[in-house]
Amino acid sequence: MLQIYTFALMKITKTLLIFLILFSCNNQDKVKQVDVEIDSQRFDLELFTLDSINYDSKILEIENNNKGFLDYYLKNHIGMIYDNDSIKKSYLLTFISHPDVVSFQSNIQNKFDSIVNLKNYEKKIKSSFEKYLSLFPDSIIPKKIIYINSFNSYAIDSYNHNLVIGLDFYLGILHPASNIWDYLRFRYNERYMISDIMEYWITSSFIHNSLIVNFQDELIFKGKIMYLMNQVLEEKDHILFRYSEKDLEWCKNNESNIWNEIINLDLMYNKDYNSYATFFTDSPFTKGMPQESPGRLGYWVGYKIIDSYMQNNNVTLHELMQNTNSQNILLQSKYKP
Repeated sequence: MLQIYTFALMKITKTLLIFLILFSCNNQDKVKQVDVEIDSQRFDLELFTLDSINYDSKILEIENNNKGFLDYYLKNHIGMIYDNDSIKKSYLLTFISHPDVVSFQSNIQNKFDSIVNLKNYEKKIKSSFEKYLSLFPDSIIPKKIIYINSFNSYAIDSYNHNLVIGLDFYLGILHPASNIWDYLRFRYNERYMISDIMEYWITSSFIHNSLIVNFQDELIFKGKIMYLMNQVLEEKDHILFRYSEKDLEWCKNNESNIWNEIINLDLMYNKDYNSYATFFTDSPFTKGMPQESPGRLGYWVGYKIIDSYMQNNNVTLHELMQNTNSQNILLQSKYKP
């Protein structure tokens, strides 16, 4: 009888051990609940309350809200150069009263007309950063979201660990500029805001650990970013890649052809970024591919490689992001579309 109990106990213990090992492996990157607080600032609205009468008091108020940001904004987003405060005042008041700038700001206020409107986006931003921080607890996340009228400079930026969002890049059909290519106007949509934010922030966090010298390095790095974004975004699929549903469907239907063409074009060890830039930048289509293809095709291919790599190797997200050997990742991915 004792032998039976001993055998049964050993069997149960062995089963439990296997279960724990499998559970541990399947949950090595499991997201734990993390709460973060991110303040927000409507810098664009503050700036457009300036006039010649309240200038000094308002500038002091703006400066107190975020020390040094006004000068950063004017020089890096607007391209304004000034030697003293008098010239700065003259240029700034001229800028915010310029008809084109006023048109941009008017459309921003029409689009994002209420606190409730932006709060809905802030909830998604907060949720994405909570998931990101749960996966990488030592990461820096934004202290504040600063909304600006970037006047067509940069959609996403950062300043002193603050997230800067150019709301004019998310106006959609309300964007006042008439000289925007259709493929870019399609991208100027608020549905891509969270994806843009997380790509910028995650890329900035990991780019210093990466050695990117050729197409293959770029492909694998962008694939890592997309794979990690897929872990933290609420909205995925075509939104993840900033594609239309039609574009993503084209990629899926032509996956094998895309990969064969990359090989035929002999791109993998190409170090001339300009020759393959459309694989990683917004463009009407990806150079070397059919005109039906979307731009930024390298992001999608890179993601598929990394997805295959993670399925075929027992590695954590941390190990993935720390591995800078793109050739090793590609081979071990066993990617064969």
